[in-house]
Amino acid sequence: MKRFFYFYIVVLCILLTACSNTHSIESEQKSKLSVKPLKQIDFTYYYLNQLSMDEKIAQMMLLGFDGTDYNATLKQYQNKNVGGVILFKRNIDNTPQVRQLTSSLNESTQQLPMFIGIDQEGGVVNRLPASVQNIESAYEIGLINDLDYSFSRGKYVGDAVKAHGFNLDFAPVLDIWSNPNNKVIGNRSFGTDAKTVTRMSDAFKRGINSAGVITSGKHFPGHGNTVTDSHVALPVSNKKLSELEASELIPFKYQIDKKIDMMMISHILYPEIDRQNPASLSNRIVDDILKDKLNYNGVIITDDLSMGAITNQYDLNTAVVRAIQAGETMVLIGSHVGDVDALIHSVKAAVRDGKIDEKIIDENNEKIIRLKLKYGIL
Repeated sequence: MKRFFYFYIVVLCILLTACSNTHSIESEQKSKLSVKPLKQIDFTYYYLNQLSMDEKIAQMMLLGFDGTDYNATLKQYQNKNVGGVILFKRNIDNTPQVRQLTSSLNESTQQLPMFIGIDQEGGVVNRLPASVQNIESAYEIGLINDLDYSFSRGKYVGDAVKAHGFNLDFAPVLDIWSNPNNKVIGNRSFGTDAKTVTRMSDAFKRGINSAGVITSGKHFPGHGNTVTDSHVALPVSNKKLSELEASELIPFKYQIDKKIDMMMISHILYPEIDRQNPASLSNRIVDDILKDKLNYNGVIITDDLSMGAITNQYDLNTAVVRAIQAGETMVLIGSHVGDVDALIHSVKAAVRDGKIDEKIIDENNEKIIRLKLKYGIL
């Protein structure tokens, strides 16, 4: 019995050693395979090189349209490779209709898939179908002062937006409601002080992003201290840059450091910074402050160029060219788009005449394509 017992122990040890060696070899092989994983390929330049100059210019446009189904206007946008569309209440009837429309947009893409955007903030800015329960205003969320709650509200919005086929939400509002007479922002803001707005808007933004939806902070460099509604006329703020840095710019700077996907520029005149141009058309505000001083490298988009603050002073072709010259990556035109070919031609003529550097067109497209790659739109 003793000999049998010793024999059993020896055999068992041999088997265990063999198993251990096999496991060691397998582990070593796996380890070797995982030492140098394949680097993710950057397809940016592949897509960029497929585009003509006209298509590159079209990629820099995000346009509105009329109707509630996939129509000739949208087909034209896609044939020209327009960068994106925005849906308003006029385009939305119910959930099945919206899903069918956004699905058609995705399935009918000719070259590069579009940004499909919506203004869904909650509160008074609520574009989704009536069957989707709206959330309270940003200001009410700010009063609760709970980061987890703000995140959950943002996630709710992001999930609802994503479920309807959108990949871009023009939110959160980063403006501070510092002027109680301001009705265009009002309770769309998360609060009346920089700290509250910064904390609560960031949690809300992270909630939207968690649903796989792009966010766009607005309205740089701050719309909360004005009285005039930029949808109707041009607001004026007499604040100096140092005053903006002490208050209005704080939430924007925080999001810039967090590398927010997109930033929307307001139509507000700041005479102490630029006496002639509203922020959205101002090189001093977009290029010098947002890009150079605050180091923002993401996609920069105008507020709607069909708003009264712009249309009262500029024709659309001129406004588009001026916005790109100011440093905008994209131009947003929500309504009365007119002739898209004419818009493209205006920019192309400015490039030809040396008023816009062709390198800027390529750089803008790189940013747009990278953002689409990041969120799986491409």
